[in-house]
Amino acid sequence: MNEEMHEQANSGTANLPAVGGQKQLVKIELPEEHQRFYDKLRRKIERFVRAKGGGDKAAEYLLLAPDLFVLLCRLMLDKRVPFSAKAVAGAVVAYFISPVDVLPEALTGPVGFLDDVVLAVYALRRILVDVDRRIVCEHWNGNHDLLATISRIIQSADDLLGKRVLRRLEGKLLDILRK
Repeated sequence: MNEEMHEQANSGTANLPAVGGQKQLVKIELPEEHQRFYDKLRRKIERFVRAKGGGDKAAEYLLLAPDLFVLLCRLMLDKRVPFSAKAVAGAVVAYFISPVDVLPEALTGPVGFLDDVVLAVYALRRILVDVDRRIVCEHWNGNHDLLATISRIIQSADDLLGKRVLRRLEGKLLDILRK
């Protein structure tokens, strides 16, 4: 463990996104409604995955939903992120929260978050055009490499959702980018 990681682990800041210089970590607090949504989403998906056995690829991607939600929220709050990227992140956060989407969670249960995950990943791919990847990665709490995760989900999107649903999501993202 290098000195900086040791210092972060001992100070309780190891999981905080870095904002500013290497030695200066500033905690970015989520608004309470986003944190509550994250906690509810995490519990709901974990219960679903445990009940289902948690072995398939869809379950693995469903568990990314809360981390992608928080990542997008943090990007909206980061002063280094341009307005256009914040607008894309904000639209996807709204999509996560909205009961009306391509695969409504009210009808499909937690499996309905697969479209949210895929839309978030497509949006992140677009955000990475305008935002330095280091900034985006600073806000990632997931257990796996963010860029590898994005690539894996994009490659699997067709199998996860089907071509028809995927086309509808791509249309939604294009609508977001036009606004």
